[in-house]
Amino acid sequence: MSLFQELKRRNVFRVSIAYAIVAWLILQILDVVVPILEIPDWVGKAILLVIALGFPIVLVFAWAFELTPEGLKFERDVDRSQSITPTTGRKLDFMIIGVLVIALVLFSLDKFHWSADSGSPEMQKRSIAVLPFINMSGDPEQQYFSDGISEEILNALVRVEGISVASRTSSFNFRDHEQSIPEIADALGVLFVLEGSVRKSGNQVRITAQLIDAESDRHLWSDTYDRELVNIFVIQSEIANAITSAIHGELGIANDVEVQVKTLTKNMNAYDLYLKGSIAFSHRAVQQDLIDSMNWLEQAVAIDPQFAAAWEALSATYSAIPFWRVTDRTFEEYLQLSNDAADRALGIDPDLALARAVRASNLTSSPPYRQVEAIHEFERALELEPTNTTALHWYGTSLALLGFNEEGVAAQQRCLDIDPAYINCAFYLEQLLHALGRHEEAAAVFEADQFEHVPWTDMTPTNVTTVLLSGNRLAAKILADNLVGLVGMPGYLFIKALEHPGQDHSESLRKFDAWATENDVDLSTYPEILAAFGAYDRVANPLNAEPWFWMSMYKHFRQSREFRTLMHNNGFLEYWQSKGFPPQCRAVRADDFECD
Repeated sequence: MSLFQELKRRNVFRVSIAYAIVAWLILQILDVVVPILEIPDWVGKAILLVIALGFPIVLVFAWAFELTPEGLKFERDVDRSQSITPTTGRKLDFMIIGVLVIALVLFSLDKFHWSADSGSPEMQKRSIAVLPFINMSGDPEQQYFSDGISEEILNALVRVEGISVASRTSSFNFRDHEQSIPEIADALGVLFVLEGSVRKSGNQVRITAQLIDAESDRHLWSDTYDRELVNIFVIQSEIANAITSAIHGELGIANDVEVQVKTLTKNMNAYDLYLKGSIAFSHRAVQQDLIDSMNWLEQAVAIDPQFAAAWEALSATYSAIPFWRVTDRTFEEYLQLSNDAADRALGIDPDLALARAVRASNLTSSPPYRQVEAIHEFERALELEPTNTTALHWYGTSLALLGFNEEGVAAQQRCLDIDPAYINCAFYLEQLLHALGRHEEAAAVFEADQFEHVPWTDMTPTNVTTVLLSGNRLAAKILADNLVGLVGMPGYLFIKALEHPGQDHSESLRKFDAWATENDVDLSTYPEILAAFGAYDRVANPLNAEPWFWMSMYKHFRQSREFRTLMHNNGFLEYWQSKGFPPQCRAVRADDFECD
């Protein structure tokens, strides 16, 4: 018998094929598992070395040994008439076919499904990140202007069909970056990167921009724009069009689309104030942020009464500011100012999403509390602009107040996905997770970077509840003793009431009332404190824009007659009867309900 025939008879060829296929399958699995488990690179290399060294050993075993019904024996010790190598060979054939099927499935998934998750190869070629332009003005206070230039260019590119743009927040995370452009592009999953600088001096501005092909680390285009600040939007349009032309030219695609940056105002002083005010509003963390936002935006619309975007931002600021306990005007006065500003904005531009969201929010802030209409208006706003973070935040808050906490979490999380720096979305996400009993997740949100620079004094009694739910009683006590407007309150009484819901806290309430009277504090503006003490009859309106009453400490309040009356008066029951009850509540009669 020839050597070839003997190798075939002893199944050496089949063993070698099976070994190679199984080895390939192991390496494919390693390729997926290693980065997920953060296994060191040397582990993969070691496994590859073992596989390579094992190949000749397996071939020697296949030649020298035979598998028999009695176990493994040397081939020379097996009677040829009793050999079962043909049967073993057929089993190996079936194994090879099975492993090949698995390998084919993995290959197909990798080729046609997994690789598609990050977008088609063609779209990857057209992807771009706009880094925040560097402020070269010598004045750190001008950073808002540089950011505004970057954002408008990014917004213009988003509207160009066929070009994928990395989100503002993802890109702006690389401010003052030390990484190379290829490293940034790899982290953001883009091929092109736009960076630049802005130097503003009086009525003159110099904008330098350069487009880089990150794959080859070469400049595709660069230019410098020296202009008078007559119409900054024209410059932004020029830059956006130059970028799209450069990208299309690099890919050999005809460029027949002109990018237009919407002219928000013809007055650059008004635009300057608008940028300051809108950034202060969107990143509000303390009361003063909203006061500054209001002052700048009021100046902007005074300069240009046809500045729709400024009216829109001002309407949002007016709507939010009374909930931050700014008391220079009454709640009703601020609400009227907000509605008037929103109407002015929509009268100029009916498609402004935030102005619609403001009107929706205001519908739930005063009688007759039109909850159904408000949610519909929020959804209309998000149809116009799905990535509007303030609309998402208020929409999620309204759903949560109505008891739909899971939906509220989804909206707040979507807000943070778009803009991780939006502190209020993080605040409400933390509160809603606690309301759902997901305390570890909530604590992780509270400990994230968003809260790093937020003074504890600018938190609320609801934050005392959430810190307590996180298991940190000492932190809750410190926070309770230092809340703005409540400094020096007997916080230990509030915490004791939270820890022992359902008990008689009338004596603690008497002491708290005495402190409030002595310090001229109106406890009716703190319904979560009154409810914790069991003073349900004094909770005139629980809708202080925080979903405290859905947390576990307030179960007895939710089961009270006073709670049912409040939900009826505030339009909750009407909404539930129209759209369905939240998971923790249910109808018990035609015009009544109960909640867990």
